[in-house]
Amino acid sequence: MHWVKVKVLGKGSFGLVTLAVNSEDPRLPSIAVKSSRLENSYMLKKEKRILDHLYGSPHILTFLADTASFSEQLGGWVYDLLLEYAPGGTLSDLIKNRGGRLPECEVQEYTRMILKGLCAVHQKGYVHCDLKPDNILVLPLKDGTNYLKIADFGLAKEPGEEMQYGDSFRFKFRGTPLYMSPESFLFGEIEWGLDIWSLGCVVVEMLTGKHAMEWVGDGRRNLESRCAFVMQQPYIPEYMSDLGKDFLTRCFARNPRERWTTGMLLNHPYLLPEMSLMSATSSMQVQPKESRLPPWDLLVPRPRLCSFASSEFMDGPPPGWFSLFEEDHKQQWVVQ
Repeated sequence: MHWVKVKVLGKGSFGLVTLAVNSEDPRLPSIAVKSSRLENSYMLKKEKRILDHLYGSPHILTFLADTASFSEQLGGWVYDLLLEYAPGGTLSDLIKNRGGRLPECEVQEYTRMILKGLCAVHQKGYVHCDLKPDNILVLPLKDGTNYLKIADFGLAKEPGEEMQYGDSFRFKFRGTPLYMSPESFLFGEIEWGLDIWSLGCVVVEMLTGKHAMEWVGDGRRNLESRCAFVMQQPYIPEYMSDLGKDFLTRCFARNPRERWTTGMLLNHPYLLPEMSLMSATSSMQVQPKESRLPPWDLLVPRPRLCSFASSEFMDGPPPGWFSLFEEDHKQQWVVQ
């Protein structure tokens, strides 16, 4: 079968994300192809490895395949990840498109989805390290509701990965500073509590359209400004329900050992379906949607489309393989 790259969806420090459609079977959903130069592909290969281990988790972006290709846009051979495509964009896009504030009943449902994804991540021993609305993807469903999935695991901490805390590494961190917990921002401590703090920041942003934390001074260059930053109390909206405020206090406990785990938070009364609140700005009925899945989740068995291919097959694919083309068909990728 033939997959055709039709347009660039975005660019990042790793490379490009391109939309690809199947030219032979229109019934197959579109896919996203994430590409990076081979010599700079460490993070993508790490992301592939993690997504492979998390496959089947309903709120983690589906990994389909990986391959090698030649890209004129990136100027050489690249490593490609073939991923589930999220036509709804990111949670950040959704918040902006909805005027910066989502009704609390909707926030509860989305928070439940994100937590279920995080639960799978933590159960496998990973820490995402960069949970934020830009890294949470939106898949619109036929019934008009949205299904959220966690993506972008290039910065994740893997099981057994040793963090170095010597003098040369002190005050270094991974992730996006505005979503970092105090202990990770200041001391580089990377444990599951970091993701819980980040989750609290995401909840506040869904409700307000603003960050739960704001910079003090430059926030980046010196220890004094970092200490001032981490001493701030995250913003909790006054108009939030009492249960919601209590939920956020569990996420924002300054002592990471006192933060609730994903399992504890999933059982918090705020996220129980029968406790979902109806907002005056929305008539949406909040009900569990686990039986309503995006297209790739409905494919059985596992939709592994390919494996890493070498350049020896560039003269033509062997039987049982398929090709991936640029839109102009001038370049060809061969994948199993």
